[in-house]
Amino acid sequence: MKLTRILTLVFLSSVLSFAQMLSKQENNFSLMKDSSGAVMKMDFSKPLVGISDPGMLFSHFANKNLMIYYFSPKCVHCINHFSSIQEMMRKYESKGLAGIAIGLGGGIKKNDIRIFMDQQHAVIPVFQDQNSKFGPVYGTGYIPVLFLVLEDGTFYRYATLDEANITHLKNTLDSLYSK
Repeated sequence: MKLTRILTLVFLSSVLSFAQMLSKQENNFSLMKDSSGAVMKMDFSKPLVGISDPGMLFSHFANKNLMIYYFSPKCVHCINHFSSIQEMMRKYESKGLAGIAIGLGGGIKKNDIRIFMDQQHAVIPVFQDQNSKFGPVYGTGYIPVLFLVLEDGTFYRYATLDEANITHLKNTLDSLYSK
């Protein structure tokens, strides 16, 4: 009985320490870096499929400040965050920010994304990562993920849409567009 209690306490202590470490990592507001520590740049040659406009290419958004919402149309969290993220994109659009959404590939069909777009009243361009070339490079394994790409291609990745990350995003956007 005592051994079980001790093991439970050790386990809970480890879980809490790990959660605190993750929380600190998630709120690290530096530009995205690769495994060698070099600042990454967004690759606009990734083969995304235009859903809202089949002729639109991801490369159209190179050399612009860009907000990207990476989502799954079947994810409750993605559905819940979409309207507020789209509203933020639209708020800064007149100042020069471009905003797009990229739906997962894999088992997700184009029609699933179209239904999501209709239900969410999407007015921003929507793409699909049909061949899973975007997510594995820039994703976290979880969705939704938000990216703020700067004109030079460097970017911030917000792995969670918590208050600290949204505050950093808004402050960054305000500083970009207060000039």
